[in-house]
Amino acid sequence: MVDIVEVKSKKQQKLFVNFQLELYKDCPYFVPPMIADELAIFNKKKNANYENCEAVFYLAYKDNVLAGRVAAILQHAYNDKTGKKIVRFSRIDFIDDFEVSKALIAAVENWAKSKGMTHVHGPLGFNDLEREGLLIDGFDQMSCFEENYYYSYYKDHFDKLGYIKDVDWIEYKIYVPDHIDERTTRLVNKISEKYGFREVKIKSLRSIVKKYKDQIFDLLNRCYDKLYGVVPINKRLEEQFASQFIMAINPRYLCLVINKEDKLIGFGLAFPSLAEAMRKSKGKIITPHIFKLLHDLKHPKVVDLALFAVDEEYRTKGVTAFIFNKILNNFIEDKVVYLESLLQLEDNIAIQNQFDDFKREFHKRRRCYIKDLTASNKPAKKPTTKSKTSKKSIKSSNAKKTTKKSVDKPVKSTKTTNAYTRKSTPKTTKSDSKK
Repeated sequence: MVDIVEVKSKKQQKLFVNFQLELYKDCPYFVPPMIADELAIFNKKKNANYENCEAVFYLAYKDNVLAGRVAAILQHAYNDKTGKKIVRFSRIDFIDDFEVSKALIAAVENWAKSKGMTHVHGPLGFNDLEREGLLIDGFDQMSCFEENYYYSYYKDHFDKLGYIKDVDWIEYKIYVPDHIDERTTRLVNKISEKYGFREVKIKSLRSIVKKYKDQIFDLLNRCYDKLYGVVPINKRLEEQFASQFIMAINPRYLCLVINKEDKLIGFGLAFPSLAEAMRKSKGKIITPHIFKLLHDLKHPKVVDLALFAVDEEYRTKGVTAFIFNKILNNFIEDKVVYLESLLQLEDNIAIQNQFDDFKREFHKRRRCYIKDLTASNKPAKKPTTKSKTSKKSIKSSNAKKTTKKSVDKPVKSTKTTNAYTRKSTPKTTKSDSKK
């Protein structure tokens, strides 16, 4: 028998956040999120996402043992933007037991129906800068700090639950070359002189973030507007993200480009990989793990490509090449081995072609699922709900692990584009910023 419990108390919140650590404790590919940040999602006064969202969190107990968790998010800004009536599921984890996954998803679907919604999709977070997408290929690959790991059985559960593919994202390892052709460097410098843009010199990271923060997020909102699942980042979220991300930024992997009027027209940001440091610290910033974290920030062997955006007016004027050339030089000097591309929509051939000249390896695929709640007259079975505050923790041995090689390869095209974003779709209009 499965009981579904709504998370309300502080104790239940900790159980919700820590369940993931227990489930994957023996998995060498799992990378935990920052635990303090995850606990902060429950605080409606401090979490700026609640300006546009409603959310509910559930725990699942199988025979009085904690066996799963899920969050349901009603993102009003996204629904207003798209005209949809849709709820997101997020932070879903469960043992390999269909009775458990069915009860968790039923709880999400029933909550969605109670809000007048017609569809459920996910995994997606409150916003586009959170972890999203269910791993469906690449189970023998280390996760990035920005992503969730999932066991292979999850896909089978969602197929059985009637969820279908909405979009897929693919990921690459992109190997850093030994050098950049001097002709390329001369060319991008000439282009910058021709169009009158230049790189911002970073002396103090905090002063740069303070000066350009508003322009950075304004550019992100404009460039990312058409992308799947994206909602605008409000002013409170700007402050929240700035405080969360600044400790993970290596100034050598940040490039801001301004025009003659000192207006930001493009930027690129890559993060030193925190995967190993977070794995060892189990998502907590504590001594002695802090030293490993600081080392990885300054001397990374792997770097995660995070955020790239270029103003529409400058997308055909070499700004993207200028940004990447500047950061790539630093990768080479720092002896970075490879880059993690993070998520790219599978049909966005343009951004994939940007890396044609690099040695690369396609190694992961993630999926966003969707279900139409109006497609069947049969309502989702309502799970038994009880008021509980603590249960036994599930044994990680209940979780089935697999190691499977990637088999699906993206299709290539000759199309190119000059606009970078973290996740993107094929160009449809002039105003779209596409990766």
